[in-house]
Amino acid sequence: MLLFKSAMPFSVSRTLLTFAAALWLSGCAASASGPAWPSAQADSHLRAVDELGIDTCLTALDTPRPVGVGLLDADSIRLVSWNVRKTSLPNWRRDYRRITRNKDLVLIQEASLSANTINELPVAPHWSFAPGYATDDAITGVLTLSRVAPLARCNFVTVEPLLRTPKATSITRFGLQGRPETLLVVNVHSVNFSIGLVSYKRQLEQIAGVLETHDGPIILSGDLNTWRGGRMKTVEALAASLDLEALDYTEDRRSLFFGRPLDHIFVRGLTATAVRSTPVTSSDHNPLSVSLSM
Repeated sequence: MLLFKSAMPFSVSRTLLTFAAALWLSGCAASASGPAWPSAQADSHLRAVDELGIDTCLTALDTPRPVGVGLLDADSIRLVSWNVRKTSLPNWRRDYRRITRNKDLVLIQEASLSANTINELPVAPHWSFAPGYATDDAITGVLTLSRVAPLARCNFVTVEPLLRTPKATSITRFGLQGRPETLLVVNVHSVNFSIGLVSYKRQLEQIAGVLETHDGPIILSGDLNTWRGGRMKTVEALAASLDLEALDYTEDRRSLFFGRPLDHIFVRGLTATAVRSTPVTSSDHNPLSVSLSM
């Protein structure tokens, strides 16, 4: 029941992004230098709403570990993260099968659920879907596929101020073999069309409010839409506040816009090996793959 597709045509989205960038370059955007974390600009009322959402998420994640639930191997966690956008091309299924083979975690951005797309995606053991943008016949969001069932999960939605498009975040918690700690996995599709950084930072503040209470390892990954210097500085400030480390790519083939990579994987309490970004023609984003261990 799953097909990946873009919420809007690629040419239209690029045009809108170029328009937003033109506003920024002309000085219409606020905070071009990317102020330090946390934001002093966030509206107090909206911050209060976000805090309520954070509390709800923390309650959902604070579920006691069920007896007999499947556990990830703490010595070998194989992950891929991919914004699958151009699904009109015939080879997206081939690329999906190739890059997700034998993976423990598959983090997909811009996944669209539709009643008309049965059996379009190879069966995965466990799905954790966070809805965002909806039309009459489909719901688009972020999807975390996992080899074992998560212990708990929660979702966030942040609405872009310009197009009013909801952007989804999924947070899942997994047990680890032979470890008392649990793993938090964040799959995020960040706000794209905005003037200034308030909405962008608000989405990251939701994530930070959850991660700052977690004592175990963390994976933060997805399409962070870091096409502007201020956005990247905001993400880096968040990562520094949570002791998250960006992965280093032996050969960095991540997709670029305005010369900046859009997709990222940050980790804490984990060591990365075999970090790859694989060029594909089935999406405008190249998938990221990594093997992790404690």
